[in-house]
Parts: sequence; C-alpha cells; structure tokens
Amino acid sequence: MPGSRLRRSRSFCVVFVAILVIVLLPSCKKKVGPQIGEQSPGFTLPDLNGVVHGLSGFRGRVVVLNYWATWCPPCIDEMPSLEKLHKTLDSKGLSVIGVSVDERYTDVVEFVDSLDLTFTILHDEGMKVSRSYQTFRYPETFIIGRDGRLKSKVVGSRDWIAPSVIRDLVELLNEEQSSN
Repeated sequence: MPGSRLRRSRSFCVVFVAILVIVLLPSCKKKVGPQIGEQSPGFTLPDLNGVVHGLSGFRGRVVVLNYWATWCPPCIDEMPSLEKLHKTLDSKGLSVIGVSVDERYTDVVEFVDSLDLTFTILHDEGMKVSRSYQTFRYPETFIIGRDGRLKSKVVGSRDWIAPSVIRDLVELLNEEQSSN
C-alpha cells in the first residue's frame, strides 16, 4: 500500500507540473516588439514645438521611424545621413521621424538646433512609446509601409544615403505607390 500511494503522489506531481507548463508557458513568452508584416503600434508624441503628432497622420507615406538619444554616439553619427535621406526622398512620399528618448527636452532642442535637422523630431518622455516597440538598443529604426505595416527593422547605425539603402527605399516607395 505505501508504494502505491507514493506512485500516485508522483503521478499527481507529474500531471500537476505538466498542467502548469501548459497553462503558464504561453504567458511567459516575451514579445520582442512589432514583427515584420504586423501593424506598427500607433502613438502620439509631441514635437519640439509642443505640437502632437500621431503615427496615423503619416499613413499613405513610407516612414523611417528612428529611436535615438543625444547621449548615444552611433545615433549622433547617423543623424546627418537621416537628414540627407529626408531631403532626398521626402518629395517622393518618405517621412523620416526621429523619436528622442532623452530625459531632458532641452538636450534634444540643443542637439537638433546644432545639426539644423529639419525632419520631424518627437520627444518620448518616459520612453512609453519606445517600450511599445520594445526598443532598447539605440539607434533602432523601423521602416513602415504606407499601410502602417512594419517592413523592416534596423538595429544600430546605418548610412541612410548609401546607394543600396536609397535603392531599397525607392523600390519600397514605388512598390507601395503602385499597390495603392
């Protein structure tokens, strides 16, 4: 009798653990931000003049959504090429949006003024939007199609005016234009 009680106890433990794994495992799965092909999370953030912009306001354009900070050397390095990208493809339907995760608004204003950046710069105080994109390695850039779906993600700095990058973005602009 004592042996059968022990076997039942072990069987119960095995079944109990299996049920826990089945029930709890899906909730432990960590989301890694928006995935290619998914709708990009919407948001509203203020620009440096206090005007609030929503991602939905850029629908119909291809968006280069760049998360950055003034304290991030690779972010600083890629800003001039983002500005050139903006000046090169804005008229073709591409919007460059820089989302600063800096704590101090004044740091962002000084930085933007020093580089004479003209593309849309938004301030994500408290990094709420950054968290919805699961962004933590700066810079991180999301390429969003005219339909609001994520087309690609780039972690780290990039030369945004390199011929291959421009070619890929122009292809996306043309592809997206013909499908609308």
